Amino acid sequence: MTSYFERAFGDADRARRSFWIALLVLTALRAWFAAALPMTSDEAYFAQWGRHPDWGFYDHPPMIGWWLALLERVSDARFVLRLPALLAPPLVAALGWALMRRRGEALAWTTATLLLLVPLNAWNVAITTDIPLMLFAALTVALYLRALASGRGLDYLLCGFALSGALLSKYFAGLLAIALFVHAITRPTPASLRGLLWIVAGSLPAAAIQIAWNVQNCWPNVMFNLINRHGDAGLSWRTPLLYAVSVAYVLTPPVAWRLSRGVREASRVTGEDAARDRRALRFLALVPLAIFALLSLVKTIGLHWLASFVFPAVLWFALAASARSMARALAFASVFALLHWLVIGALAVVPTEAFRAWSGYPGLVMTVHGDELADALAPWRKTHVIASDGYSPAVTIGDALGEHVIVFGRGTSHARHDDILTDFRALDGKDILIVRRRSDRIGEFDAYFDRATHRTITVRGATFHLVDGRGFRYEVYRDRVLDEIRRRYYAVPRWLPGHACYFCDRYFPDRSCRAP
Repeated sequence: MTSYFERAFGDADRARRSFWIALLVLTALRAWFAAALPMTSDEAYFAQWGRHPDWGFYDHPPMIGWWLALLERVSDARFVLRLPALLAPPLVAALGWALMRRRGEALAWTTATLLLLVPLNAWNVAITTDIPLMLFAALTVALYLRALASGRGLDYLLCGFALSGALLSKYFAGLLAIALFVHAITRPTPASLRGLLWIVAGSLPAAAIQIAWNVQNCWPNVMFNLINRHGDAGLSWRTPLLYAVSVAYVLTPPVAWRLSRGVREASRVTGEDAARDRRALRFLALVPLAIFALLSLVKTIGLHWLASFVFPAVLWFALAASARSMARALAFASVFALLHWLVIGALAVVPTEAFRAWSGYPGLVMTVHGDELADALAPWRKTHVIASDGYSPAVTIGDALGEHVIVFGRGTSHARHDDILTDFRALDGKDILIVRRRSDRIGEFDAYFDRATHRTITVRGATFHLVDGRGFRYEVYRDRVLDEIRRRYYAVPRWLPGHACYFCDRYFPDRSCRAP
């Protein structure tokens, strides 16, 4: 296989055929997967945003909510909602091809093929905040390279607009912004500094939208991303090792190894403009990865956090690697992609019940057989408000029921958008059914009802624990639960301006959503 790709590196026709074969096979497999895979809890959560579009959402910027709001107008079928995720890798590969084409047709096609084959592009179909970020970040990189070549203010401004889209997708785009800044000031010239100002000007709309929404809504993005979510942070030797493995996985070992060493082999791409692009791409890939490396000393870095930095890393590798190294990288990525699909295929034919011994089996049943859980909950749907004790089960059940399922209880720092959607004042006196995957501390909910009965239902051998609460006692819930949520998750630092806060304005107009 290595020899085949090595020949393809110097043969445009062979490289083109390899790309189209990879594109057709992977697109067919991923289209099947997009139609067959049940909605994950994260996807169901973001789909909920699409049903309630706004200028911002609790934990992330609004871009994915806007996209899903438009797609919901077409259909709420999971295949339709996942179309951006299905199309993102081919679009990124096409962008890579367009950037590399002036370096040679064979190099352009092999680069595009490698972009298709890197793991997350080869199999992922989930529609999350990482999809628009990946697209806008790739476009930002492409326009930055174009601006470096032309020196035109317009190209830098367009790069800023693309960065604005990335910043409206996910705040990790800020790491790309830092990388652009570091690259521009490391060897500053009047042109690069002027270009940096144009990029800032182009990215201002994203900042304006996010600041305006946050200042009117308790600064939830700041509270979540900088304060509330880091309670588990602490020095660890495991998290840096896990991060190193994650980088090797996402980029593939051949690309990750060369990027870390910075070794330029006997590349067939020469010239000052190629050297300029190599330097820029390595900055745009390494600066964010280096920041994540520092964070990994105290926090686990998610695989998906790295997705948007694959594009500059692969382009750098394509410009720096020899034909043999490129062939090895393509061969490895091909075999690795095949292994992923063999595992996915094997899991697809294994019955759900084979995992009954797993502690997470109730969650698996809830996700894979949500329709059966919905049937089991039918006796309560007309008389009760359906709830769960966390965002993940709530949105998963809600996706199966086709209705909003509220989050009942304190929850965690993650995905608290239900605080915005649900007004517990309107539920005073109503009957609420709380669906839980665990039986521990189930009696803690009894105090919030005039009368509560505990029941169980079984779906595919998974037991779900129900609290049938009659007569919701709003004032007790406000004083015991909502006030703790206010103190724990809405203690906005005093250095942040603004006083409007949906949570305090709704439940505690006489108390402050400010840190003491």
